[in-house]
Amino acid sequence: MRRLIIGLAALALLGCGGSGGSTGEGTDFEGGKDLSTDAAGRVDQLPGDVLADGTAGSDAAASDVDQDGMPPADQSGEVPSPDTWQDLPGPTDTVTGPDKTGDAAGPDGVDVPADVPQPPKDVTPEDLTPEDLALEDVGKDTGPVDPYPIPDPGEELPAPCQAAIDTPDYFQFLDNLCNEKVWPTDQDRERQCPVSDDSPFMTLKDGTVVEYKPAEAPVVFDTQALNGLTPAGMEIAVILIKRIDGVPYFRYLSNGKHDVAMQPWSTTKFLAAANAAATMRIKSDYEVGLTASVKGIPLGDLVTSVCNYDYNPYSSNALGAWFHDIGGRNKANGLIHADWLDRPAAESFGGNYGEAAPSLGYSFVEPDGSTLTVPKDTTSGIANNLSMFTLAEALKRIVLHMVVPSQRLPGIQWKDVKVLLFGAEGSKKYGKWGGMTADTAIYLQMGHDIDYIEERSHGQWVIFSKLGLGTQGQFVHVGYSCWPALDEGGNPVTGVGREFVIAAQLDQGGTTWAKRDRLLAETYRKIIIRIVDGRL
Repeated sequence: MRRLIIGLAALALLGCGGSGGSTGEGTDFEGGKDLSTDAAGRVDQLPGDVLADGTAGSDAAASDVDQDGMPPADQSGEVPSPDTWQDLPGPTDTVTGPDKTGDAAGPDGVDVPADVPQPPKDVTPEDLTPEDLALEDVGKDTGPVDPYPIPDPGEELPAPCQAAIDTPDYFQFLDNLCNEKVWPTDQDRERQCPVSDDSPFMTLKDGTVVEYKPAEAPVVFDTQALNGLTPAGMEIAVILIKRIDGVPYFRYLSNGKHDVAMQPWSTTKFLAAANAAATMRIKSDYEVGLTASVKGIPLGDLVTSVCNYDYNPYSSNALGAWFHDIGGRNKANGLIHADWLDRPAAESFGGNYGEAAPSLGYSFVEPDGSTLTVPKDTTSGIANNLSMFTLAEALKRIVLHMVVPSQRLPGIQWKDVKVLLFGAEGSKKYGKWGGMTADTAIYLQMGHDIDYIEERSHGQWVIFSKLGLGTQGQFVHVGYSCWPALDEGGNPVTGVGREFVIAAQLDQGGTTWAKRDRLLAETYRKIIIRIVDGRL
């Protein structure tokens, strides 16, 4: 079957590929990972596939697109009243870019402190005097003292193991083919990332003073910071996070291509599951969500299977389509636009992943006995066409659900987010580690000496991520890292810990797909070692 898959990919490379549109139908392959057109089912569509409703071609049938080229609004009428929308921020003000701001933090009990330190207005590094740049003001001079001196891990990555050499359609870093993935020794599903900063300013190693902005500020990318670090053909967005008195501030970096919309392949499956969770909560008056089971299977185990590609018993691609059946494709697309992220009309989301949904049905039961049955969304797919900024921003907002209530995904609850990130609690099938921690890709882990990260964090680091792979070798990835630095008493060392999100796509470079996989890993490493040591 591998030979067939690689053969199809080769035809695509020779110009025989179709539009790459999402499909609702596909072939279930037996054994191993879920396979659609290439390695491991991470490729989502076959050229000329047929949609679940019998139509062929693109993701969005003509009936699903209105005259301005956008899918029609969700007409389900299932929007809860303000009284039931308890986990969401209140009325919002629109600001430039994808950010919205509002007040109120629902039952999660997180309010944004009124006395959060605010950065000076209209101040640039050039405006600052030597007095302004004193250590007590913005971390000038030597900066914070790290009790764990940062090693120089170098930019070289481990050579391919024999398995990576012998298995050309699986990859060392995308698939963890050399069994290099490690896990934190201390993980708490409730714990927020234990990093701490005392100023929105940071002095980089070269003396440049940069400023992190609060969530409500317009997003501005530094498109020069990654110069010389990214290869041709890459689109990348990096979000750096500081927590000042527990409140996240952000700095955005890119190579200038963060807004380029493209097919993101399987990276979007976490969004399909998140949308399903939100829909279930809204339709059940917030009683049923990803904490429920279907036919006795915890939904969290299905989320884990989406990420680890174990095909046990369903494929990742089929489950991605099933989560869209639950959440609704038009609703998913709305989240990319006015309902959540405010991204431009050129971006869209709601496409399937090349295989028919499994026969699981759509009736759910919570451990407390609460039940919900939702109608299957039978609309054809809306093309997945997202930028790296959109992927990074969406993951950032989901992970920071508890501490940035103004940017929560509408309807989703913290209990759902924990399942999405960690899998089913107390899973008998997967144990403690699941959800987005179980992604096979190890690009973030290989970005530094992970043993050093384990030591300085006392085992309290974590990575959440999702891979994607296209029919012509388009490697895509989005991930979040929390890499704190704790003192001997277990308290955060101010200004030393690191928290960040990276989304990247690489569709060229390297003479083989395996070499492109390595090129993406090398790029992550160049960027991440500079994040850790303070050059970025």
